[in-house]
Amino acid sequence: MRRSSDQCTSDDTHANCASTLHQLAAIHVARKPPSLEKAKTLLQESLSLCQQIGQRAATLKQLARVSIRQGFLDKADTYLEHALELYLELYGDNKLHINIAAVKFQQGALALQREQLEEAWNHFSECLRIRRHVYAYARTVGSREDENPIHLEVSCVLHELGCVGFSQKRYSRSMEVLRAEHDILEKLEESATAQSERLHQARLTNLTWLRKCAKELGQDDEVNRLVNERTAMKKRSARPTEGQAAVLQSDSVTLQWKAMECRALARTFALQKQSSGKNDIIEREKLTRGLDELLEEITMAPQESMKRAAAQFRETILSCIDKPMKERRISVLKACDELRDVLRAHGLQVSDSINSKKKKK
Repeated sequence: MRRSSDQCTSDDTHANCASTLHQLAAIHVARKPPSLEKAKTLLQESLSLCQQIGQRAATLKQLARVSIRQGFLDKADTYLEHALELYLELYGDNKLHINIAAVKFQQGALALQREQLEEAWNHFSECLRIRRHVYAYARTVGSREDENPIHLEVSCVLHELGCVGFSQKRYSRSMEVLRAEHDILEKLEESATAQSERLHQARLTNLTWLRKCAKELGQDDEVNRLVNERTAMKKRSARPTEGQAAVLQSDSVTLQWKAMECRALARTFALQKQSSGKNDIIEREKLTRGLDELLEEITMAPQESMKRAAAQFRETILSCIDKPMKERRISVLKACDELRDVLRAHGLQVSDSINSKKKKK
């Protein structure tokens, strides 16, 4: 019994050390200029310590990112293959998981960089299939199942597919995919009360690629229309809108969306019924994975109020996630309310609804 207890303590210590090394590596990657060699050393040390499948897969993904930036593409490919194998082992039949989509996206980007266009198309297509499933909640009401959810992560994949299609000289297919990206970005901008620089740049880039496709297809009228739309958009961005000064700005769109997702997971976790023991474990795992992904976005984000709020939210949730349900509920919901206020200050629409059955009179 003593040996078993000591073993558990040792495993926990190794897991904590591995997590700390992973976080330190992410900081070195985010530096300007980045310390890639130092990050690689820390990640390799983290990999030697961690035994948990999910943790090892996340470290391999980060090692792949570092290797790509260092130009070691074959090594990056190996890391991604190993990460994918671990995720498939971890999730089993549930292969439509956000982490698998992330690996597929990286594999697509790597294949595109190596000009392996057919492989890139296949990887990005699989990533899109998974993200359509994961972000199905972001579809507009009444839309078909084959329609794209209105989510930035979906638009990112569509853009890459458009670029691959253009490189393959499949200009009509490329334009079709880029138009789908255009529709998502337009709706995202309409739903945000504050203009995001990243979203604005994504729309400008999308219009540039659409113009290139139209030009290759000989659609001169469409080329002129896209040029005019892009010019008008740049002019609008140069003029501040009424009341814009009162809204906080953030260049970290991905961080905002990830913070919103984690907040939703935290509320679900806090509002569970006390008797649902099995469900409690499942929701805890979802929340823990979400907080790990949030950390990556926090590390990469610039110093601003959104980053500070997300970091404080993550720290609060982690500090009470293992407490009994009654004790953690108040702290978790309070942290969610504080993050909601910051998100609203950045122009995001956040609404909480609690479904309850009305008692019959």
